[in-house]
Amino acid sequence: MCGTDPVSLAIGGLKIASAVTSWQADRQQAANQSYADYRTRQNADQAYLEDLSRIETERGRASRVKSVENLRAKMKRIKDLAKAQNAGFGNSLRVAQDIGAVYDQEYNDIAFEFENDMIALNNQRTDAYANLTRIYNNIAPVYMPTTSDLLLRTASAGVEGYATGQAIQS
Repeated sequence: MCGTDPVSLAIGGLKIASAVTSWQADRQQAANQSYADYRTRQNADQAYLEDLSRIETERGRASRVKSVENLRAKMKRIKDLAKAQNAGFGNSLRVAQDIGAVYDQEYNDIAFEFENDMIALNNQRTDAYANLTRIYNNIAPVYMPTTSDLLLRTASAGVEGYATGQAIQS
């Protein structure tokens, strides 16, 4: 079944060696790609965590700004109320109501700005996660050649070598 002439054996051996070398190269390339994908996932995870950290820092800053603005408005209200009452402008209840209305408006403005900041930060969090998933989804799966693939390649290379050697002899 198998030719033992030197030409068939040489051609078959070269084809089998070529198939084995090709399989090893494919396997190395798959391993390299797999490692590159692993590093890409690591970098994407790190970038996502840095984005979250930055967003949480901004969230804390916005909360502190809100607290400072509320305190500033409250102190201004107390100062204005005391100033108006000490100046002796008529009904102290009406003065307090007027200053209270101004304070309520300032409080609502501060709350509105804080809410806008929180919405923007939540959107940034969603965008950061979307970037992470986009990177993950762009990583193509890696095909790692198996030993069965090597066996099929060497067997077909052997058959091709044998057939080529038979064709050369005839």
